[in-house]
Amino acid sequence: MRLRSQRPIFFAALLAIGAVLLLWFRVPRPGTPSDPTPSAPRETQASSSGAGVTARAESVSAAVRDEPAAPDEGAFVVRVVGVSGPVAGANVRAWRKQSKDLVDAAASSWRLAAEGTTGEDGTLRLPTRPGDYLLSAHAEGHAPARREATRPAGEAETSVELTLSAGVTLQGRTVAENGGEPVPLAEVTLHPYPGAAIAWAEPAAIAEEAVTATSDERGQFQFTGLAPGRYGLTAEAPGFSRRTLRFLHVPQQGELVVGLWGAGTLEGFVVDGKGQPVTGAQVTASGGRAPVSTTSSEGGGFALEVGGGDWVLSARHGDAVGRVPGTLFVAPGETLRGLTVALGSTSGLTGQVRSTGDEAPVRGAVLVVSPTGADGELARTTSGGEGIYRLGLPPGEYDVQVHAPGFASATHDGVVVSEGAHATLDVKLEPATAEVEGVVVNPQGQPVAGAEVRAQPPRNGGGAAATTRTDSQGAYTLSGLVPGRMSVRARRDGSQGWTSRMETLKAGTRTRVDLTLTDSGMVQGMVTQSSGKPLSEPAVVRAVPRGAPGGTSDLAWAETDAAGLYQLELPAGVYQLTAVLPRARFIYFQDDDPSVTVQAGSAVQQDLVLVEERGISGTVREPSGAPSPFAVVAAVQGGDMPFTMRVQADENGTFAIPTRPSGAPPLQELAAHNGGRVVRVPSVREGQGLMDLRLKPAAHLRGRVVARGGAVPAGFTLRLTEDNGEELPWEPLAPSTRRFSGDTFEMRDAPGQVVKVHVQTQDGRTGSARVALEPGGSANVEVSLTTGGAASIIGRAVWSRGGGPAAGVAVFLDRAVTARPDTVTGVDGRFHLDEVRPGPHTVRLMPPEGRVETHSVKVTEAETSDLGDVTVSPRRATPGTVGAGFSEERGQVAVAWLTPDGPAARAGVAVGDRLLAVDGLVVRDRSEAEARTRGAPGTPVRLQVRREGGERELQATRAE
Repeated sequence: MRLRSQRPIFFAALLAIGAVLLLWFRVPRPGTPSDPTPSAPRETQASSSGAGVTARAESVSAAVRDEPAAPDEGAFVVRVVGVSGPVAGANVRAWRKQSKDLVDAAASSWRLAAEGTTGEDGTLRLPTRPGDYLLSAHAEGHAPARREATRPAGEAETSVELTLSAGVTLQGRTVAENGGEPVPLAEVTLHPYPGAAIAWAEPAAIAEEAVTATSDERGQFQFTGLAPGRYGLTAEAPGFSRRTLRFLHVPQQGELVVGLWGAGTLEGFVVDGKGQPVTGAQVTASGGRAPVSTTSSEGGGFALEVGGGDWVLSARHGDAVGRVPGTLFVAPGETLRGLTVALGSTSGLTGQVRSTGDEAPVRGAVLVVSPTGADGELARTTSGGEGIYRLGLPPGEYDVQVHAPGFASATHDGVVVSEGAHATLDVKLEPATAEVEGVVVNPQGQPVAGAEVRAQPPRNGGGAAATTRTDSQGAYTLSGLVPGRMSVRARRDGSQGWTSRMETLKAGTRTRVDLTLTDSGMVQGMVTQSSGKPLSEPAVVRAVPRGAPGGTSDLAWAETDAAGLYQLELPAGVYQLTAVLPRARFIYFQDDDPSVTVQAGSAVQQDLVLVEERGISGTVREPSGAPSPFAVVAAVQGGDMPFTMRVQADENGTFAIPTRPSGAPPLQELAAHNGGRVVRVPSVREGQGLMDLRLKPAAHLRGRVVARGGAVPAGFTLRLTEDNGEELPWEPLAPSTRRFSGDTFEMRDAPGQVVKVHVQTQDGRTGSARVALEPGGSANVEVSLTTGGAASIIGRAVWSRGGGPAAGVAVFLDRAVTARPDTVTGVDGRFHLDEVRPGPHTVRLMPPEGRVETHSVKVTEAETSDLGDVTVSPRRATPGTVGAGFSEERGQVAVAWLTPDGPAARAGVAVGDRLLAVDGLVVRDRSEAEARTRGAPGTPVRLQVRREGGERELQATRAE
């Protein structure tokens, strides 16, 4: 792929600010961008053969059942076909997706809604409630078939076809990573991806749809009868850590080798307040995908086998609880001995859960507690009749997620539980009483009956999706939605192309969203490797619209077949296309990516070359040299486009950051963080080979908050920043924010560097202090409080040309540009930043299709600082260009996009114009258009274009 342009496009669905220049976008793994995507791992029926090899699929009789559908709620009509036609006697199951928030960490988020057997015509009617489903079909002599499907509210029947195929085989072996010896008795499980294996997709978490094999004495395993496609693989064996492989393509060429790291072991004793051993205490290690527990022996001893990584170790016996202070890191195969869990007096959390609307108590709210900054559930409880809850926890720092049916979820990070006390945490939940209504029309303003309309929260935004269909007048209504950002999208029945808008919904309010469906066209073609060779596995083709009204940020995708062929149905418009492997976690577009103009009712041919994301890659290691699982790695870009890309290493500590375009600002540094253990490497370059990032030990920080006047603080929130007040590079993936009761604090996972400590008390007073921490060292600091409260910053963004208000500008306080701003300017261009601590700050504004503007401001306590009018500018055309991109179709070249206020746009060129000649020379393809429009900066150029059947010649001056 050519990297001539220095202006890649950053796609941010949460902001809906359209194509943004010089940015990266990280795609969070779980989520549902348009169609429902399962969000956890586990899978289906296959057979296995071979000596010493076994395979099994869970019995459906043990599945958790969904509530039966009422007669008026409708049904799926499923047709199952094979290569020779309809398949009679196929077993069909409909699994309805539940909210994962409300189920136990180890439970499936899918429930069996209906099942049955197809008749002679291969069809079956399954009564089902509205919602998102996974449909599966199993028949003798065929591989299983699976498909995601939605039952819209108000629709009597939804037709779905499942196609059975011949089964394929997967052979492999499990070996030890540190020597390659065979690992016998490893349990290997496959979890299929029922939909397109896009980067943020997860396999279906349904035990009854999973298939498992056990390796023999040589470590060999085999699956037969698998459906071709993508799978997630997990492997576990006694004495070894769990291993996960995502996006495994089946069939594989040759043998699949699965390497396993040795498990770690936590050994120690549970004692009471007098130091005497405690028998029968429940000992729990939290930090992995699920807690690991055991019971202490007669002498109080215990041993827990855990995967490598960070763990929090706690114990409970009756009302007495205890915890090993801080976080324990255990390397693969390492044993931590001599650990002591001392049980003390009762401590934990207590409080009340209420609704924000009427302050009514919320009964049945689920509170899930995890160690701060760590994976894995430590404990959970449910609020009672008055919304009151009480949960015993050992002293420490915790993150609390609160979920309740009919309410938006809430999260409280860094809640501190002190010895012998129950910290109070009152929670308010916003009721899911938001509504959306509107009409769906065609470009002529006529209503579209039967259109599918879907309200979808952003990925990780909480809440469930809702789907309905428009009536005969094109009208629709969706109720019971969670407040907050919501994508409202519509498409014609049977169409793949969506039209959508992002809206902010409010509780108890009905928001009107009218949508216009543009007629669709097709894009199809072949994807090959850069060498010209066929793909070794199917790729994903991604399309982002250019120049769409309102700066829409819809992303469409399709997976190629085994031969590399793809087909995408898209609303009429101009799109940029890229082809990547499914494991590529970044949506990274550049101006010279192929562009196509999709015409309604027609097909466009566009072949693509696979984008190989080769950026900076390597391994994060602990101070001991062992891999550091799930460490956060941050690449910090400086210059005129300050931006931080954050990725999370895998379970082996390996990471990859995609290549930036040539000419992009240099990277200031590469930082890695895991549990306070940090390494920061300056001036890193792409292409310098694999990097080995060795973390340095964390520091131990203690301190006290001192009041100059007024009451001694009863509690406060603490946050660490860089010495200049900017956020630490690894935030927010590894947040430093903590809540403490009283007036003292202690952090065992502080980074070993110079930091600023910022505190804000419960009554609004603030304070900050500077402290120099050494890796592995400790320090004490005193933070003096101001007498006033927090401040605020206001301002207005205006365009450089004309001075009009600039709406949709992303605003960032004390941090580089990311996918999630602190606020966005309104239609009047105004923004407001609240709860700002007194002192110096940096405010960055980034308009859609624009460049970052940075302003410094110093605020005083309890006052509002007004930045006034802040001028922002649209992006500039690259020097020597006319600020235009081109698409090609059967020898005709069209203008695919224009730089706002660029040379071509000022000359009168419009998107969709056919480019006939440049400086009198005929243009026959996209390459000629690009080459001939380029030249010396500031030189004139003549563009001959055809528009609406007429030709015209336009004069432009290349950008300087």
